[in-house]
This record gives sequence, C-alpha cells and structure tokens, in this order.
Amino acid sequence: RTGWRTTTASARRSAIDMQTAAPKFAVKDIRTKDIRVYCFVCTGNTCRSPMAAALLTAAGAGRGYLAFSRGIAAKDGSPISENAARALEEAGIESRGRNDYRSHRSVRFTAADFDRCDGVFCLSAAHAEALLGAYPEHASQIRVLGEIPNPHGGDLACYRACLADIRRAMADAFPMLFAEGGA
Repeated sequence: RTGWRTTTASARRSAIDMQTAAPKFAVKDIRTKDIRVYCFVCTGNTCRSPMAAALLTAAGAGRGYLAFSRGIAAKDGSPISENAARALEEAGIESRGRNDYRSHRSVRFTAADFDRCDGVFCLSAAHAEALLGAYPEHASQIRVLGEIPNPHGGDLACYRACLADIRRAMADAFPMLFAEGGA
C-alpha cells in the first residue's frame, strides 16, 4: 500500500508539473505504467490544447488518463485564455489538483514531449503536419483530434463552441471516457 500511495502522489505531482513552463520529470516511468498520458497540441497553447487537456484529464480522473498541452508556436509562459478557463468552468470542469488549468502556462512543443506521453493529438491537420515535418521518427505517435477552429480573440460564445467541438472529437478518440451522457 505504501508504494501505491507514493506512486499516486508522484503521478499527481507530475500531472501538476506538466501544466507549468518547465517540466522537471519524465511521465513515462515504471511507476506510472498504468497511467496513459496524452499531449494535445495547438498553435499558441493558450486556448484549444489546454481546454482539450483539461477535458481529458477531467473525464479520465480515476480511470488512469492524464493530459498536458503544448503549442507549435507558443510563447512560453502565457496563461490559459480567460474565456477558455470560463468555458471549462461553465462546463463543470473544476481547476484543481491534477487538473489545475488556471495555473497553466504555455509551452512550445519539443522532441522531449514525445517521451512524456503515450500519444500526441493535434487540434488541426496543420499542427500534425508541422510535427511530422519536424519529427518524422515519431509519426506513429501523432494523430489529428479534429479540425478544431481557433477561438483566439473571440468572445465566450466562441470558446463554448470550441469546447463543444473538442468534446465531440474526444468522444470519437476516447469513446470509453465520453459515452453518451458522460463527461
């Protein structure tokens, strides 16, 4: 039992660290073998990908799924968009514990992120093409979640619509977590 608690505490710290600018860990570790970790990638890492990561982490709570997010052209250190956070809150996704998206800071995607996750989901085909061009050796880990329109600069209604689009795409990618009436 002590080992389990240590592993859970370690995984919790790792999940929180993933949302900060400088990860100081490797998620892919023998102690976290029963946890699936996915990275969501968009452009600036302040709107779509943090919402996708928060949505998957909330749906996967207690089921062994965690997520973090990155950006293709992210300016390191920017917070999640206020409207993205508000859309998540309105959807009943709390910012706490493993899913503290209010503490999120944007981070540019690097090759090291492939080692931190089991797979990468891009929020558009253009993001996937950019990653494939830069990291062809990791092609088997890169997927397109969907063509999710960028709400950046839009009003709260745009962010709500974006979150709904992400939720629909997640239902296809993770049907076991997003069953009818689920997350």
